[in-house]
Amino acid sequence: MSLLAITCPKCGFSKEVDPQKIPADLKRLRCPKCQHAFPLEAREDTFIFHDMAPPVSNSATTPPRNANPSVPPANARFCSTCGKRIHANAEICPGCGVRVASSPHAINKVALLLITFFLGGFGGHKFYQKKYLAGVLYLLFFWTYIPGLIALVEFFVYAFKSEPELQRMYPETASGGAMVLAILVPFIGIAMIGILAAIAIPQFAAYREKAYSAAARSDLQSCKVQAESFFSRHESYPADSSQLQCRTSKGVSLYYLPDGANGYQLISFHGNGKKAFLSWSEGAGIEENSRDEIQRQIVENLGSSALEPSFHFVE
Repeated sequence: MSLLAITCPKCGFSKEVDPQKIPADLKRLRCPKCQHAFPLEAREDTFIFHDMAPPVSNSATTPPRNANPSVPPANARFCSTCGKRIHANAEICPGCGVRVASSPHAINKVALLLITFFLGGFGGHKFYQKKYLAGVLYLLFFWTYIPGLIALVEFFVYAFKSEPELQRMYPETASGGAMVLAILVPFIGIAMIGILAAIAIPQFAAYREKAYSAAARSDLQSCKVQAESFFSRHESYPADSSQLQCRTSKGVSLYYLPDGANGYQLISFHGNGKKAFLSWSEGAGIEENSRDEIQRQIVENLGSSALEPSFHFVE
């Protein structure tokens, strides 16, 4: 028994039926896949849903023999077997009945899942889908881990969708060269970020060290001014903790070591810094030394408890 193929040019759905079961007075059918109704016309051994377009008398505007006037050019591609214009989502060519080969740029579900799982946090799957702006945003903010969480959700969404559904969602993906680029771009971006970090981190560390040293030096200078002010009023330097209390910045240890009533030594350093600062009553200058060396001497003479960041009047 010979069967006839009924094909919808809108979505490409095709089904073989017994011609004896088709009512003779049937003029209109509804596609079971896309639910779009079209008049029915028999052509040789194929029944085709088609738009009833009025005939065009001008030969200059007559479509070529293999063209399908029911498919708008914007939504069409051509069959690789017979050259007939068919819908972009058609699976079987209504002209020759041959299954249409997938577009060379159609999305591949396995490739999409692999790229999303391994490079999704860096936007690799967005570059594969030719959504370059989204890919750049993923790459810029990957360090927040938010793109990685979104990519994980997208991975499960893609996993539960069929490949035809994914191809309808993303009708065109990156070509061969662009796909290689989609894989390399995240690594290139990470490398660039690494280079910038290698430049910025030492600069930031140096800036922070300067801030620590400035705080320790400033606290020592302020305490020295108070000691000299006390001497100008009493003609002697502070000899006990009730006569001098200096304020310190956060993380700074400041030591006042009196030499009787006629002199003193000041020491200061920041707990995270590398330098220690020393000054004496005999001179106005401030000397620099290694913080580690000064801390070692303090521990030997005063004990480890004396390293607490605060002002210490050593009596």
